[in-house]
Parts: sequence; structure tokens; C-alpha cells
Amino acid sequence: DPRDRIESMPNHTPRVLYIDDDPGLTRLVQKAMGRRGYEFENADTGEAGLEMIGASRFDVVALDHYLPTGTGLDVLKGMEGMEDRPAVVYVTGSAEMAIAVAALKSGATDFVPKSGTEEFMELLVASIDHAIDHVRLNRAKAKAEREVHEARERAEILLREVNHRVANSLAMVAALVGLQSNAVEDPEAKRALSETQVR
Repeated sequence: DPRDRIESMPNHTPRVLYIDDDPGLTRLVQKAMGRRGYEFENADTGEAGLEMIGASRFDVVALDHYLPTGTGLDVLKGMEGMEDRPAVVYVTGSAEMAIAVAALKSGATDFVPKSGTEEFMELLVASIDHAIDHVRLNRAKAKAEREVHEARERAEILLREVNHRVANSLAMVAALVGLQSNAVEDPEAKRALSETQVR
């Protein structure tokens, strides 16, 4: 699986998508992600963000609540059922705890109260770091579960093949014993061979 090869590469650079229509804040987040060595892309609408998530693999999506054509909750809803979906760090206003709770219930990994302070950037970077660790652990767990499942399937196939070969071998032995029984005249020997064939 190519996803496993990417994830197992020690120099895999985490990819972050930031969905926000504020160009000034986007530039600040981009600089912070660059300092961490992360690949950074951004979208200014939820629709563009969903399209990018569907077309490319991201480790984390940092998602603003208020977007030009809806909210971040709409984006979370659009991500439902996506295979190997990225972790989501939800960005809300500091007084909007109900929105943050709704985002967590909709699948966000974490949330960060939005403010123009340096503390916001530190919290966002820490949350993204945590989300990247979380996604790596989940992907490693999923890979291990896939490998166990595949190994179990291989073992079951081998066991069926062994059982089939043993059954064929026993059928051949029973046929040979039957032939020998037909060639023997002694009734006691015939009975013993017949019992052996039945066994």
C-alpha cells in the first residue's frame, strides 16, 4: 500500500492544510509551520478545503469556524466517511465554547480559541504538533491491524490447503487399502483391511 510506504519513511514531512479566509493570519500560520518544518497549504473557503483534502493527503487540517460560505462545522460534515481522514484542529472565537464542543463531537481532534495574540499561535502550533502525533499513532495502529488481518487470512488459506492435501492423501490410502482388500482371499484379512479402510 503506497500510504504505508509514505508513513514508514523516516523523513516524511507532515502536511498541514489551514482553512481560513483571513490572509494576514494565514501568513502567520504559514511562517509558524515553516519554522516547524511542516509542508503548508491553505484554502480560503470550506469547499476549496474539502476539494484539497479529497485530492491530496494531509496529516492535519487547521479549520476556522467562520468561513465565507458556511462554517467549519460544514467542512467537518463534508469530511465524514472519508478514508484516512486527517486530524482536525478547530479554531473558534474565545467565547464560543459551544461551537468548540460541537466541533469535537463532529470529529475534531482539538480546538484552539482564536485571538490575535502570540499565545494563540503557540497554542495552535502545539495543537497541530499533538494532532500530528495522534494521526501517526492512528495510522500505525491501522497498518498493524491490516497486517494482522492479512496474516490471519494467509494462515487460514494455508490451513485449508493443508486440510485439502491431507484429505486427498487419506482418500488415496483408503483406495489402496480397498484394492488390497479385493486382492486378498482370507476372510479375516479382508475384514481387517475393510476396518482399516473405514478408519
